[in-house]
Amino acid sequence: MDAKAFTAGLTELRAVRDELKPLERDLAKLQRQVDKLHERRDKMVQTLGAFEKATADRLATSAGLSVIDIVTLSPSLGPQGASEAPAEPPVTETVTADQSAAQAPAEPIKETVEVPVPAEPQTADPAGALARLRAATPGRVAVRR
Repeated sequence: MDAKAFTAGLTELRAVRDELKPLERDLAKLQRQVDKLHERRDKMVQTLGAFEKATADRLATSAGLSVIDIVTLSPSLGPQGASEAPAEPPVTETVTADQSAAQAPAEPIKETVEVPVPAEPQTADPAGALARLRAATPGRVAVRR
């Protein structure tokens, strides 16, 4: 690349920048509109979810959301049994017969890993590597310089 090509590249880069600016402004404007519509949809889901005959699957279909998203917005539409059950089982101090029986210790996995040892020592010398290659394949190695 020479100075002329670099200058031409900078000119092209400025043109791309100038083309991007109005598109980014339009995108930001559209994103604000999308965010407002999402908020409006979420409020409508919450309002409609308060109706006693509302179901999460019907709201999900109409809103274009998953049932999980609807339940997140309107928890009353979720499974009712889950909120009544305790989050963790109660802790008991009694020990059952199954718990008192000792478990046999696990046997360790016996795997051996063999690391291949090279027949010849590795060198960082390219000339030496080329010489070994020539010796291994006589008449087939051509070197381009």
